[in-house]
Amino acid sequence: MHNFEWNLPTKIVYGKGELSRLGELCNEYGRKAFLATYRRSEKRAWILDTALSSLKAAGIEVTIFDCIEPNPRAETVDQGVQLFLESGCEFVVALGGGSVIDAAKYISATAFSGGSAWDYVILAERAAKEYTGAYPIVAVPTVSAAGSEANAGGVITNWKTKEKSFSRSPYRIPKVAIVDPEVFVTVPRDITADGSVDIFCHLIEHYLTSPDASEIADRITEGLILTTMEYLDRALKDGSDLEARGQLALCALLGWSGIQALGRMGTIPIHFIEHQISGHYDISHGRGMVIILPAYLNHFADARPERWAKLARRIFNVKEDDDLQAARALGGAVVKWLESIDMHVTFSDHKIDSSKFDQMTDDIIRMYGTLDGNKVPGPRPMGRDDIMAILNASL
Repeated sequence: MHNFEWNLPTKIVYGKGELSRLGELCNEYGRKAFLATYRRSEKRAWILDTALSSLKAAGIEVTIFDCIEPNPRAETVDQGVQLFLESGCEFVVALGGGSVIDAAKYISATAFSGGSAWDYVILAERAAKEYTGAYPIVAVPTVSAAGSEANAGGVITNWKTKEKSFSRSPYRIPKVAIVDPEVFVTVPRDITADGSVDIFCHLIEHYLTSPDASEIADRITEGLILTTMEYLDRALKDGSDLEARGQLALCALLGWSGIQALGRMGTIPIHFIEHQISGHYDISHGRGMVIILPAYLNHFADARPERWAKLARRIFNVKEDDDLQAARALGGAVVKWLESIDMHVTFSDHKIDSSKFDQMTDDIIRMYGTLDGNKVPGPRPMGRDDIMAILNASL
């Protein structure tokens, strides 16, 4: 177990109806809010209307930026930066899923620090620009998935070059996250499942790839995984189950907050691969994770068999005594789980063939390769053959 420092500076406000307190909770950050969100949907219009009413009641002027798309574009973020500055806003309210909250983070920090949002993302080929500060962010997640409402990370896409990358900055950690179970009730079944697989991947990546041991982190992670799986079943059976919706929302928030990795830090190889899939094909991030997850688990079972085996035994009740055999059983156990929630899909199910696999693999190595210039961090350093094998096995 290695030394660590961790805090969660985000104030978490949880509970049914707490969205109505948005204005009250924003009062200390200024009188001019920049509200970043998706395009208006009539089905979920009440969420935006409630947010606007609360801000108005608190005497806060609002500039609405409802242009953020899934897999948010760097160009869209830069448009948001320009509008933020032109409007003289003082803080950002992010009302949406991970895409909205990530975009809002880039808007707040890029408006403060200058330049273009893409200047700040991680690319192995050049040094990323560093933020000098950010305007305050208040996050209202509407999808349980990314956990962006309580961490420093953020992912955006350069649609011109078909590149998707990320950056982290403590300046961008939201000041407040309002987690209201009622907000999640209208999330469609497929998006609920996609998001929960994203939570699952967040939880297993550090668990499987860390070279250090930390039983406290393992137990926290295992508890969050089991809670995600249990309450996903309930949410899929009854989307109006507020307890299930709230538990999934908390798993999303905590699953990428750092608490799941205390004393052991790994890496995020599934994300490294998926970023280029949704960067090229614009499918949801969670769905991209679903597609490659089984192949990833099967391909790397022999890299860290003791970690794969531990997860297989504790989460999926695999009985194999031999670590390597238990490790090799993990992929199949995960497939059975995905099948049980109607989420075992492949590239072919989305009419995606192998025509861009070479380019995506080259991009993954070029963007994230940090070991000897041609390897990407993973349970063992991932080379071109590893990445191609995972993509092809996911067809």
